[in-house]
Amino acid sequence: MRSPLRTAAAILCSVAIFIGVPALAEYAARKRFGPPAPQSELILDRWAASRTNPNYRGKAVQVNAEGFRRDRSVSLDKSPDEVRIFLLGGSTAYGDNTLYPEIDAHWRISNQQTIDFYLEQRLNSSFPKKRWQVINAGVKGYLLNQDLALFLSAARRYKPDYLVLLDGMNDLFVILRTPSPYDGYRDAGFHEEFNALTRPGDLSLPAMASVWLLNNSALYRFIHDDARERRRVSARKEKVEKSDAKPGLAGLTADEQRQYQAAAGQFDDYVHTARQIHRLAGMDGIETLFVLQPQMAVTKKRLTSIEQQLFDYWRKIDSPLYLYGFQSLYPELSKKMSAGAAEEGYRFLDLSGVFDRMEEQTFSDYCHLTPVGNRAIADAVFDSLEASFQARSVAAQ
Repeated sequence: MRSPLRTAAAILCSVAIFIGVPALAEYAARKRFGPPAPQSELILDRWAASRTNPNYRGKAVQVNAEGFRRDRSVSLDKSPDEVRIFLLGGSTAYGDNTLYPEIDAHWRISNQQTIDFYLEQRLNSSFPKKRWQVINAGVKGYLLNQDLALFLSAARRYKPDYLVLLDGMNDLFVILRTPSPYDGYRDAGFHEEFNALTRPGDLSLPAMASVWLLNNSALYRFIHDDARERRRVSARKEKVEKSDAKPGLAGLTADEQRQYQAAAGQFDDYVHTARQIHRLAGMDGIETLFVLQPQMAVTKKRLTSIEQQLFDYWRKIDSPLYLYGFQSLYPELSKKMSAGAAEEGYRFLDLSGVFDRMEEQTFSDYCHLTPVGNRAIADAVFDSLEASFQARSVAAQ
């Protein structure tokens, strides 16, 4: 029979192992991956549904204390020689990586490879008498109406001189997949999360424990994220194997054809939101440029071999409604915005063909871009606004 001392020693040894092994594993994970917080790239926002997490650090990504993708902080005070441009939009404006790393994991966009970085570089080189700041306020998943909400609730306080809004793709995706009429505020996402906050009883103990571990354990986050990505890749590959999608309207089911017909008349709200942004910005003397972002379904560029693989992969994964919808409706959205620009006086730039003459890889999936693609967007924005930039560079000198 064991003595009480030996029993106590055995218990202490078991406890030490139970605590020590996970602690050592957590220590090793932190040494390799860094501290876990803040690890969530998006946080809930009371005005715009979500926004980028201030001070987020990820692989090649740095977000400042104001929640903008930028290595430096942005002061509310602005010097007389400073010109500020805010880049708004979704994940393409933000500078997200490929959605399909199983096809092309080569690109990991850093803060020095984003549209805003290249545009800021060119502005300061071309017009050195002014100090140009291009601030990346893009947020993954944003719709145009969320740009408006973020402008009013956050960006406006920093006294921008220009708003450049790179949008169109997320909005058309939502229009194609949700019942009409389209409502960007209803469809902005994070409904369940907000409802859970207003009804705390809906939050289960396992869910709360998981959130705590995600925010406080580098090991748990690595295991969680790795398992989630593996599930996503497996699901995508399964869809590819089962895909028998046929191109064009004939390849759509009866329900998809009805959804397509409903989507074709849903652009007025998008144009109306652009008008709202332009008028509100104009009240503060801010110039606006609405940019229709590139999309692989409508580009006429000769795709590289990797781009062709990415395109074929996307075509097999998603419903043919999206491919056909973009090919036929994206030009219609461009026409609507062009007509709105002529009527309202805002600037509109259709960049769906910006890569048509380029040989390099510009797409890292159907919408996200390589550094080469980001630089081309920055150059196109510069060219579109060059006369205005030139006038502002010599003003009040």
